[in-house]
Amino acid sequence: MKFFWILLTGTILFSSCKTGSSTTPPTGSGYRDLKGYFQEELNGLEKTKPGLFKTVSLNTKHDSVTISAPDSLQLHNMLAPFMDVDLHKPSLQGAYDTILLADQFSGKRSLMYKAKEESTLPQEIILELDNAQHITAVQLNKHVRNLVYEYEQNLEYQQNHHIRITTRQRIAFLPEKELDIKIAMMHL
Repeated sequence: MKFFWILLTGTILFSSCKTGSSTTPPTGSGYRDLKGYFQEELNGLEKTKPGLFKTVSLNTKHDSVTISAPDSLQLHNMLAPFMDVDLHKPSLQGAYDTILLADQFSGKRSLMYKAKEESTLPQEIILELDNAQHITAVQLNKHVRNLVYEYEQNLEYQQNHHIRITTRQRIAFLPEKELDIKIAMMHL
């Protein structure tokens, strides 16, 4: 009887996870169009002009500012690190393994692109999709390591909510630097 419950639990857990490709029509490379997605997000933000609360931390020093009506350049600069990721470059065709994890109960999915080679940047891209398969959150992870230098950057975008960019840099014989930028969007 115990074996039956273990088998049943394993079957349910396994069926809630699925590996494969995205349900949206593949583009030339078969990857989701992140550059286009962030251009659409930028266009939407330029129309709604949400207030921004920005906090910047460098190691132990912090500073905050509120921007009540951001202009187009401020909004573009805010999304620029995300817009720089273009998965449709010919050099990136076939560079990522695609993993799709689906929640069979809610219809939400997590789509992950994992670089096949460590030199491919970003090494990991995670997209959160709602039950209509629209992107609601994006996370990008990059890291470069060698004997003298180490660089790590994590970018997080939550649609209509916040942006967070954390960068760590270590250079041999110099103190480590960590820059953390948080931007909260305030829709009035």
